[in-house]
Amino acid sequence: MTDAPSVTDEPIERIGPEQGGGPPALLPWTLVVEDEGWEADLEHGAWLPCVGDRVDFIADGGRQRTYRVRDVIHTVQRSASERPPVYAEQHSPNSTVVDGPGDSAPRELRAGLPRVVVIPEG
Repeated sequence: MTDAPSVTDEPIERIGPEQGGGPPALLPWTLVVEDEGWEADLEHGAWLPCVGDRVDFIADGGRQRTYRVRDVIHTVQRSASERPPVYAEQHSPNSTVVDGPGDSAPRELRAGLPRVVVIPEG
């Protein structure tokens, strides 16, 4: 009879957010209320809603509004380590460049805040 491998009592060292660890589903996102013409970023991480989920909003005066998630939009762009420095650009930093040498497939991406688009619930 062979002994089963022993399990050590050593604690598992968790990696932090700077190493890609931490709660996998908590992140800041932007709430977009198109029908009312406003949007706002969350100031801390929260669960990302899915299409069809209900979002309750409590206004300053205590009035509660109920919304349904219509769309979740994720935005990614080339990592800053792959983009040319601003001083090397032929266009201003705020201009939109359609074509150019940076149109090759990126090796690294960075993500923007997800945009959670909601509509008022009946």
